[in-house]
Amino acid sequence: MASPQTNELFNPAITRFASRPSQKYTDAVLSSPRYRSCRENIYHPVSRSDFSGYWFVQDTLTNRKPPSTSDVTIFYLHGGGYFCSQPAHYLLFSLRLAEAVLDRGLTVSIFALDYSLAPEHQYPTQLAEVAAAYEYIVREEQVTPGKIIVAGDSAGGHLALSLLVHLNKPNPSAPHTNLPKPGGLVLLSPSLSLYHEPPSYVSNAHTDILSAPFVRRAAAQFFNGPRKSLGGANDFSKYSPYLEFLNPDPPTDWESVLPLWVWASAGADEIFFDDVETWTTIVQKELQEDRVTFEMGTGKEHVWQYLETMMDAGQRKKFLEGKMGDGGAFGEAAKIGEMIVERMRS
Repeated sequence: MASPQTNELFNPAITRFASRPSQKYTDAVLSSPRYRSCRENIYHPVSRSDFSGYWFVQDTLTNRKPPSTSDVTIFYLHGGGYFCSQPAHYLLFSLRLAEAVLDRGLTVSIFALDYSLAPEHQYPTQLAEVAAAYEYIVREEQVTPGKIIVAGDSAGGHLALSLLVHLNKPNPSAPHTNLPKPGGLVLLSPSLSLYHEPPSYVSNAHTDILSAPFVRRAAAQFFNGPRKSLGGANDFSKYSPYLEFLNPDPPTDWESVLPLWVWASAGADEIFFDDVETWTTIVQKELQEDRVTFEMGTGKEHVWQYLETMMDAGQRKKFLEGKMGDGGAFGEAAKIGEMIVERMRS
């Protein structure tokens, strides 16, 4: 939940939503005409000593099965600057995405990590939790790594990259899983650096829901270590591979870190735009270009695909009153599902 002192850094509508108790929202979705007949198959909690989260979907919406039977399993990491929001806020977005996958003939499971929030829990807590959850999905749920897509928006995208670097180069502060990397990576307006501020921080300052002060405060609450590589015992270089993805020190071997395919998006009107465009250009040069796709949302802001499911009350009401499989609203979320099906079949 967003703290009162950060509210002035948020778009007011986002503040209201991020501060809203999740139970009311999930009840509205699960009791809707669209989902009430299958609500017993949706939104199942997992609570363990090393992580917690929710299975939003397990194989299909109408017949719950073990995720190991699914054609694709999405491991979703929510945004919120590491200090606010929660998986419940992504329930409708995830269900719309799942419907798009199911409508195209693939079965899908979606697990959303409920990672600990700053400032009470700082780095590397979240990295330890995401590594433990990935191990749980692979070892205990017996999901084949090649069928897993790690996906995240904003800070969740940052955490997704932290996980992938950890799988390649284990961080001593997180579980050493010794597991293969996943099959794909989806990044929605990812945060790629705790401190870098590109020109789009200024040019898009008045068109995005995020602000530079919000991002700075979020970074300070999440990471309390050194900001630069000073060559001392408390050198940032030992943290850099897991936190800094634009100019990591030492450089990251993206060929070894990234999965078979990567899809990233950023709104042309958001403050992260320049960073996301720069990063995708970097990895396109290191990998085969057709393995990395960058989608620019013309006239779009930060994580617009998710925001449409929470900001447009009229569209949400119409969608929830409809029937599964009718297509309906929230086409941006559906496009991500369609893209995932294309990648899994290619």
